[in-house]
Amino acid sequence: MDEELYGRDIKLYVEMKEEYVGLGADLMVSKAGDLQLVSGRENLGQAIMHRLLTRQGELAELGHPRYGSRLHELIGHPNTERTRELVRLYAKECVLQERRVKEISGIKVTAYAGDPHAVVLDITVIPIKSNIPMNLVFPYYLEVS
Repeated sequence: MDEELYGRDIKLYVEMKEEYVGLGADLMVSKAGDLQLVSGRENLGQAIMHRLLTRQGELAELGHPRYGSRLHELIGHPNTERTRELVRLYAKECVLQERRVKEISGIKVTAYAGDPHAVVLDITVIPIKSNIPMNLVFPYYLEVS
């Protein structure tokens, strides 16, 4: 049932290091050389992360002008409470576009202890036709190396 609700796609891997964020993702390949797939709730999680990491408007020529987030607009901003609040608002705006998300039960944005130019997004959503929350946690970099 999860696969029917939340879909199936090619599994993508995003290296979450500063130098790779925003530069795309790698296909995941099995030892046999086949493309790996992701389905169900894991696919929904991957879709949310890729939506957040895609610049809004980047897919306009493909017919999806609103797909993505405005997080890229904050690159170069100082890691202040105001900037973290904008990260939270832009993330919320983006995740609410995902039709497989029933509601957002929480978004926390905190300074990343290991890097003064990074924040940690901690997003909890309730998928459609479910009462079981999903949690995504990953860093977002406000500076480009």
